[in-house]
Amino acid sequence: MLRMDNILIMSLPIIALSLISLLSYHAPAFASESALANWYDKALSINQNNVPALVQKGTELVNNGNGAQAITWLDKALSIDPTNLMALVSKGAALRELGKYHEAIVVYDKVLTIDPTDVYALGGKADSLYGSGNYQQAVSLIDKALELDPNNGNILQVKETLQAVN
Repeated sequence: MLRMDNILIMSLPIIALSLISLLSYHAPAFASESALANWYDKALSINQNNVPALVQKGTELVNNGNGAQAITWLDKALSIDPTNLMALVSKGAALRELGKYHEAIVVYDKVLTIDPTDVYALGGKADSLYGSGNYQQAVSLIDKALELDPNNGNILQVKETLQAVN
């Protein structure tokens, strides 16, 4: 069974804070990264329109810092299933990675239209807002995410980091 988890990684560059949401499915402990890549490729060789494989391949590319490549795979998945939340959230992360904050916000807003409680989209949108200079809106979204999941360690850490920056 595949499931989605979120990892928020924070870094504090010289001037700006970048809060990056990385999404990945948990693989069995014995599966290596290359074995997973082979699985995606095998699934896609059987059915090039396999949405879960397309989304996972794109998500892994985002996780590995290949946002531009990831968008190609995620867009293909979204052309088949335009409401796939993981594909949308991963595309938002890819756009953020490329510094396209306003485009990322549009994608996260699509997710939040479908599910206003999606903490992944709230965190990604907060990061995009912060990246585009909208600090107060970013803090507001992090507060909303904490209302939804008050014990989420990643969100609490993001909140502390935002408070430390300003």
